[in-house]
Amino acid sequence: MKVANNNKILMLLSNAFDPDPRVHREATALVTAGYDVTVLCWDRDFKSPAGETIDGVRIERIYVKSTHGRGVTQIGFLLVFWIKAFLCGIRKKINYVHAHDFDTLPLGYILAKFKSVNLIYDSHESYVDMLYHHPVWLKNIIFKVENHLLNKVDLVITVGEKLRQYLETRGAKKTCVVGNWQDPEKFKFSTAQKEQAYKTLGIKENQKVIAFIANLGLERQVPQLIEAVRQMPDMFLVLGGDGPCRALAEKAASECKNIVYLGYVKPDKVPFYTALSDIIFYGFDPKNPNAEFSAPNKLFEGLAAGKIIVTGDFGEIGKIVRKKKCGIMVDGYSTSVLIDAFKKISQHNAHDYCRNSLNACKNEFNLRNASEILKENYKNFQIHQGAS
Repeated sequence: MKVANNNKILMLLSNAFDPDPRVHREATALVTAGYDVTVLCWDRDFKSPAGETIDGVRIERIYVKSTHGRGVTQIGFLLVFWIKAFLCGIRKKINYVHAHDFDTLPLGYILAKFKSVNLIYDSHESYVDMLYHHPVWLKNIIFKVENHLLNKVDLVITVGEKLRQYLETRGAKKTCVVGNWQDPEKFKFSTAQKEQAYKTLGIKENQKVIAFIANLGLERQVPQLIEAVRQMPDMFLVLGGDGPCRALAEKAASECKNIVYLGYVKPDKVPFYTALSDIIFYGFDPKNPNAEFSAPNKLFEGLAAGKIIVTGDFGEIGKIVRKKKCGIMVDGYSTSVLIDAFKKISQHNAHDYCRNSLNACKNEFNLRNASEILKENYKNFQIHQGAS
């Protein structure tokens, strides 16, 4: 796709891009299409360079010292980031402001107004529902502000069809789905590579491998998963990530020969551990309001690697697993329910699940399609002449 001179995109992000997998995929897709992409992001830990270029994407970090998970007290630090980012962004020549998630949308709206350029809102999840433990007054303010801004942006991008439809009911006008879809080629590894990893991790030939590499929050049903595998010596669990259940994962790995904990796993290493597995587990609290829209990376990683998906019947993930027949949906996440699900997989030929997963990726849920949707929507903008 040929792009005119007015091709400068400023992406706004409230993490340090280390790198953020979704933002990285979108930014590199736009760079390959001829766009000039800069990601202006918030580094709370002062651990990353102030500026660098990754895969043709310029990264500029704003340093505002803070921590994740501060709750309401994060507002003050977020405002400081907005002010610093605005002062940086206002000096740039840009044609598009691409705000990732609600916590950069007000900043993006102000910048786009000042620069008279297109505004894109990339909603990675239902932001208000993510904050269901936060005070009601704060959620009400965010909901009202988001509603006000939804019909003022030029394009709303979401991760799934259910979230897209929901945001349209709240005022979004032009919308599209750019899923967290993966490139199946990145999940291909040689037999020798995998056999060496099995040996290193202590995986026996007759064991089926379950992988869960993600945020280890309590809502991810990690304790029940660990207990189920503890009782099933013919299963091997590969855990990775950080979060409240980290200590539990470390303890289980020290006590059980069929559980290993990798610690934090960099995004570029996730495809390898996914390829090693037979089963991709995704647990979530169905009572969490965001479950309705759940379209997690784990699902699309599993599809790209041709693996069996084990999850609950909720959100986008439940819809896809049911429609594509690529796994098992459990009725709850008790230890006994998970044991039954894993036994069912062990006792049956699971080849059909694996084939269906890979076909779903190759035919529909792949990075090439996601990139084309993104680029086509950028192409269709009424372009402002000249950079501001």
